[in-house]
Amino acid sequence: MTEADLLKEAERIQALLAAHAARHDRDTTFPEEGREAMVGSPLNAALLDGASWLTFGRIVSILSRGDASFATAWLMHQGSAEALRSLGDPAQVSSFEAELRGGAWFGNALGEPTSGNQFLMPQQQARRVEGGWRLSGAKRFVSGGEHAKYLLTSAVCEGQPRFFLIDKEDSIRVEEIWDPMGMRATRSQLLHFQDTLLPESRVLKLDPTQPSAIPAGLSWISVGIAEAAMGFAIGYAKERRLPPENKPLADMQWIQMAVADMSIRLEAARSLAMRSATAADQRAPDFPFLQMQAKVVANEAAVSISTAALELAGGSGYLRSRPIERYVRDAMSGPVMAWSAPVIRDFLGKALLGLMGPPPA
Repeated sequence: MTEADLLKEAERIQALLAAHAARHDRDTTFPEEGREAMVGSPLNAALLDGASWLTFGRIVSILSRGDASFATAWLMHQGSAEALRSLGDPAQVSSFEAELRGGAWFGNALGEPTSGNQFLMPQQQARRVEGGWRLSGAKRFVSGGEHAKYLLTSAVCEGQPRFFLIDKEDSIRVEEIWDPMGMRATRSQLLHFQDTLLPESRVLKLDPTQPSAIPAGLSWISVGIAEAAMGFAIGYAKERRLPPENKPLADMQWIQMAVADMSIRLEAARSLAMRSATAADQRAPDFPFLQMQAKVVANEAAVSISTAALELAGGSGYLRSRPIERYVRDAMSGPVMAWSAPVIRDFLGKALLGLMGPPPA
């Protein structure tokens, strides 16, 4: 499919997501209709089929406009599935690729209760056994992990961090604890590993110098939320009539200036996200730094624009019957997702001042 075809397909799924987003947010249920639509869509294997990072990012932002929870879970699925190319056995690569194209869902089980932002530096020790290692521990914030057939996970194996693509089998138990402020439909549950086998044949050889889906896509989730919030603000300002003259809210100067500020922040976030994606496509040496900068700017834009839109709508926006209160809650998740804004600022500051040691993972 062409880039235009992929973006049109993303808009189709976005409309489906938007129709159900409020219900899934209220009930803390996974957008199953979105997952079913996605696994039957060419979008699901677009990265494997050679889509650019810029196109991929735009797809993520479109999906996020419809339901940021689903866009986040899908991004984690894409990041985990993308790891299949790091398997050493070409036959396994082909097998997992066929599984992805056939509709298998992949979950990202890297986060640990004590790891914070260091999601590529596992703390939990696995014990050596015949054929690999066995792990007993917990992985948290596994978005969409209940639906996953395979998991990207990690452990310390004989003193070294190792990464694996494993089956989600009976030794892995889901603990249903997900009841957050926002991103409620991601179903990012805690997974308990109970002497789970990490096969040596499934060790991944990840290359941290190459672009990957999750850091490439995180800024675009916030861009999508910001787009949705601004769209709501403009629509509400045009439709809301003020007594006694029955003039639209949009006629008020402070509303016009608020919307102008939203557009400036959104365009800055979108432009930096596009620049970082283009740098990743070109394998420019500074693409990781641009991705970090893009995440911070987009996170802050989503929070600023959504809260400004809520203020614009007043009491009506505070009601759950309007989507803006959900956009605000979802936007708040961006700055705390790894890497969080303080960690990024600390890393970038040290790098710019020539004080950088080994980067956090």
